[in-house]
Amino acid sequence: MVLFKRLQTRIFAFFVLVIIAVLTLSFWLSYQSNQRLEHQYVANQLEVASLVFESQYDNRNYYLAAFASTAAKDFALKDIFIDGDNRSFLVALNNHRGRINASLAMAVSGDGKVIGQLVASQDELGQDVVALGSEQHTPFRYKLDTEFDQISPFYLLDNKLYQIKFSPLTSGGDSVIGWVGFGFLIGDSLANSLQKLTGLNSGFMLLDKDQITSVGHSGFPLERHETQLMTQYIVEGQADSDFILWKQFLGQVDNKSLHAYMYKSRSDLLASIESQWLQQVAVLLLMLPVSLLLAFWISGSITRPIKQLIEQARFIAKGNYHSHVSVDSSVELQQLANEFTSMQQAIVTREKSIEHQAFHDPLTNLANRNQLQRVCEPWLIAGANMAICLINIRRMTEVNVTLGHAVGDEVIKEVAKRLCHINPNALACRLSGDEFVLAFKECEQSSFEAFLAMLQAKISQEYHYQDILLHLQFTAGVSFHRHGVDIVTLLRQADTALQHAKMNKRDYQIYDANIDKNSIERFQLINELKLAIEQNQLVLYYQPKLNLVKQKITHVEALVRWVHPSRGIIPPDTFIPIAEKTMQMDALTRWVITEAMAQYHRWQAQGIDMCIAVNISAENLKDEQFCYWVIDTLAQQNVPVSAMTLEITEDAVVSDPELAIKQLTLLRQNGLTLSIDDYGTGYSSLAQLKQLPVDELKIDKSFVQKLLQTEADQIIVQSTLQLAHNLGLKVVAEGIEDKETLQWLTERDCEMGQGFYLSRPLPEQQFNDWLSQSTYV
Repeated sequence: MVLFKRLQTRIFAFFVLVIIAVLTLSFWLSYQSNQRLEHQYVANQLEVASLVFESQYDNRNYYLAAFASTAAKDFALKDIFIDGDNRSFLVALNNHRGRINASLAMAVSGDGKVIGQLVASQDELGQDVVALGSEQHTPFRYKLDTEFDQISPFYLLDNKLYQIKFSPLTSGGDSVIGWVGFGFLIGDSLANSLQKLTGLNSGFMLLDKDQITSVGHSGFPLERHETQLMTQYIVEGQADSDFILWKQFLGQVDNKSLHAYMYKSRSDLLASIESQWLQQVAVLLLMLPVSLLLAFWISGSITRPIKQLIEQARFIAKGNYHSHVSVDSSVELQQLANEFTSMQQAIVTREKSIEHQAFHDPLTNLANRNQLQRVCEPWLIAGANMAICLINIRRMTEVNVTLGHAVGDEVIKEVAKRLCHINPNALACRLSGDEFVLAFKECEQSSFEAFLAMLQAKISQEYHYQDILLHLQFTAGVSFHRHGVDIVTLLRQADTALQHAKMNKRDYQIYDANIDKNSIERFQLINELKLAIEQNQLVLYYQPKLNLVKQKITHVEALVRWVHPSRGIIPPDTFIPIAEKTMQMDALTRWVITEAMAQYHRWQAQGIDMCIAVNISAENLKDEQFCYWVIDTLAQQNVPVSAMTLEITEDAVVSDPELAIKQLTLLRQNGLTLSIDDYGTGYSSLAQLKQLPVDELKIDKSFVQKLLQTEADQIIVQSTLQLAHNLGLKVVAEGIEDKETLQWLTERDCEMGQGFYLSRPLPEQQFNDWLSQSTYV
């Protein structure tokens, strides 16, 4: 396959295919032409044979008839015939026979008797010998009448066949006194004459039912297979593809059918054509290697200058951009070589530009991350006391949104300009939109805080842009080189310090390993949470809710826990914020709801009738398909809507009140119980609470845990109960940790209670054991 990818191979293969196609077409056309020529030659030969035979046969008939008529009109012959002088008549008859060299001369009297029959033959010396025929003075074998022309033109005498014509002898007007006739022998001589004219073996054959008689054949006598061939062809009509065959029925002779035939072996007849065909094939076969050699030479000559260009291109690829590319070939390839030379120059210019772009920021022309790494790695190898200061310009998003990105770009340029003048020994870089780096080869941590104060003073100087006064500030994260730390790690540590500074609203933070522990752990949890949901590493814990009116456990709250394979139980406060920020909250909530429905059926099978509350987040309410999924899943899992309570925090409603109310209304219309969780800690107003389609409020545990010790908490809880009841809402109090608090809430008509006094959240089996021993059943 690699060889076929070469241009020379492809060109050669193309020429080979063209040559083979042309030779194949030529061979096919020659073959077809040869076949047509053979068919045409055979047809012409048979047509010539037919025409020659008919010409010879008709000419003999005409000649015999004309001479017999002339002889019959000879008065001297008539006188001798009438006088009855037989000897003189025979002499006169032989004289007439000799004029046309006839093989047979006959005279028949009026009463049907043969009065003269002369048969001519040749002796061993080739001299003509004339003798009386065997039928002299015998009755004529045919019945004679005035229609003498109806007599068969063939006459068999002494096993010799003659082509004969008679003419009547008349006397005194139209009175017929006899007949005179002359004939030519049908035999080998005639067959040989036909062979010379046609080139085909010729002959005549008499056929009887049980006997076949050859009366003449050209050349040597018929071989047995030839006799069989002609018999099958004439009698049965069977042709042989190896022979050229022609036949002609001539008539009946003594109840035998007379046939003329011509034949020849097809290979002999077409030998010259076959020879020409073989010569053409030989020429075609000879052309093949010659053409292949020529194709190979042409493909090589075409690709040779290209190979020169390839070698020179490889030389250029090694960085030799100052050579001159040239080839000894056509104008087009020379032009291509010149273009290669121009390309070299363009590459040099472009490489410088690309290299600059690869290592510099296009907006500020400061060094970028690649340049930072290229410059700092030798410093680290040399063991320098490096320091990385990662700088984030504050409020750049507000500048871009308010004033536009064009103004934002100008601000970035101004910051870059100021950074360049801070310290000539520092490498100033721009990493991304509003992030810059100052890299120091040698720097002591003890003096860095003073530098950061000076940096803040320089950066925060007033900046005017088109009558707009901008106050520039930054937050910085700093990391110092330690043994075994590379530039990537230094940048990550500086970024960790920067985020820590932002979180704690500080101007800067120097990296310390203590601030990085949670970040690394959090990063690992982000990567592992999706796998935990997919592999069912999650489990539900259940905290009971006491119906204070019935003094019975009728509800539970399902709380998710992460059973990590190596870290153990991970509380929801750790991984739920991760799920919300990494777009995994939807998958997590759906898992919790699905598992809660399965738990409902397991409890039903044990005879436990329990309503389960599940927490949903603001991220769930932003998904318009979530509510439909909850409703459809309840129907599919055959769980009544009364068995499920959905709890949502105030903050989730505040983030997008319109969408939240729409989603909650849909859930409420389908019969689901809705609860506001952690009420009192969020930002909802009474007007907003009035619009929410909820069924209950859950008073946050911060107001309940020290209820009896704090009068303010009692006032808040008491007013919340009155407000909720006036709005038609039920109240659930969280954080009940003693019996007295439970009693206080019961006396003030609080509907439900929940807290450690009753039970902590328990896994399924422990909750079942607790419930079986509880007094609130």
